[in-house]
Amino acid sequence: MEKSFKIIVLEAPSGVGKDTLMNDLINFAPNKYKKIVSYTNRPKRPCEVEGREYHFIDTETFLKKIDNGDIFEHTTRHGTYRGMSRTIIDNIINSGFIAIKDVDVVGKNALKKAYPNIVKTIFLTADKDIVKKRLLKRGGSDIDIETRLKDYDHIHKHINEYDHIIKNNGTPDIAFVEAKKLLEE
Repeated sequence: MEKSFKIIVLEAPSGVGKDTLMNDLINFAPNKYKKIVSYTNRPKRPCEVEGREYHFIDTETFLKKIDNGDIFEHTTRHGTYRGMSRTIIDNIINSGFIAIKDVDVVGKNALKKAYPNIVKTIFLTADKDIVKKRLLKRGGSDIDIETRLKDYDHIHKHINEYDHIIKNNGTPDIAFVEAKKLLEE
């Protein structure tokens, strides 16, 4: 891999802290890192902000972006589309930022295919018992927590496909310091 990466991929099971890590990196260096915001055709929730959680577009526009190749990776979740855009990523990179995105293994593979040699992948993990405690503290139904713990096992099957592994058994600060050091190398 070239040292001049332009995209950082973060993958982690629920409760490990990938959103916290991504936000910490962006807040630490807002002139260096910028989040890749995907498109979706689902309605915006009252607490959401256009361009923060997603770019909200209608289904017809979403499908046109797939057809013209702008949306190069997409999925259907709960009956709605979500997808990554070349235009958004290219604009981030061409503006001098390092693009950062939390994705699953499918998204990681799509980014590596679309942007060969400039993607650095990081798998964030924690011991399963620690993740369970974090999920319980967060709240949610027993079924939801059990589903997330099953997802933990599934996601960990891909751990060796990532360039770097960071263990987040402690506070978010420890993972941040390790990620910052890794990205500055």
